Amino acid sequence: MDYRLLEFVTFHVELGTVAPVHPNKTMKHAEYMSMIDMMFASAGFFHPEAIFTVLTDQTTLFKRRRKLGVLVRNSMDASKLMLERTRSQLKYILSSDFKRPIVVLDSDILINRCLLPVISDDYDVALTWRASKRMPINGGFFILNNVRPSVTKNFFERYASIYQRNYLDQADWFGDQLALSDCVGLSFPDFASKIIVDKDGCRILLLPCETYNFSPENHFSEIVTPLLDKFVLHFKGERKRLMKPFWTAWLQPGQSLSPAAQFAGWRERRWLRRQAAFEGGNLAKTKGGDV
Repeated sequence: MDYRLLEFVTFHVELGTVAPVHPNKTMKHAEYMSMIDMMFASAGFFHPEAIFTVLTDQTTLFKRRRKLGVLVRNSMDASKLMLERTRSQLKYILSSDFKRPIVVLDSDILINRCLLPVISDDYDVALTWRASKRMPINGGFFILNNVRPSVTKNFFERYASIYQRNYLDQADWFGDQLALSDCVGLSFPDFASKIIVDKDGCRILLLPCETYNFSPENHFSEIVTPLLDKFVLHFKGERKRLMKPFWTAWLQPGQSLSPAAQFAGWRERRWLRRQAAFEGGNLAKTKGGDV
């Protein structure tokens, strides 16, 4: 089996007049499109033979973009955004031939290292966990292996069923992560001591968010280095403002040796250092005023 062949699948719906359901400020459609561009480009840099898929509704407009692959459209209720995302993911996964492992990820993610070291035949599903008692599993990044496709599909069916049965009141947000935690079935203290969990015949690999789904703090000082020890960077919530600067400073120069890309990277790294110093100075003044 050639594990170089990965498929990256993301989800995006333009909310339009629907009231924002995200607990943080909702970005404009064009900004999400830019993030999807960067996300797929980062994945393609480390996995040049990968394919890309976007799950969406019937009306969201997508301009043809460099890395945009297949569009898969479904009817959905945007007021139940996370539940509809899970349903569209399930429909796509059940229809997949699983010729390659599928990496399911949010649009506010950058791939920062090659994922091939994580791909093996020892597990069926890989999830990322963090030190959160209520929601230890983050739903923004997981790997669906193709070693035993029927087992992987069964896992996702069980996950979607738990979501709809137990967390329908959180169809707009967070219910997916609660359902994923139920699928793993561990008490919070056990996450740190487990690597692979066998749940109903499905081998679930637990990866720490600190390395495989890392969210920097919302400060420019967090991205003045290339964070080479982090495989996946997740710019959740207000951290989205850091995504483009990181891309421009560190990832884009690695993809292109053109003088323009190299100069843009140098200029962005210099700007980041200045912003980090400015933020640090303001923080010190604030702390000084509180004393």
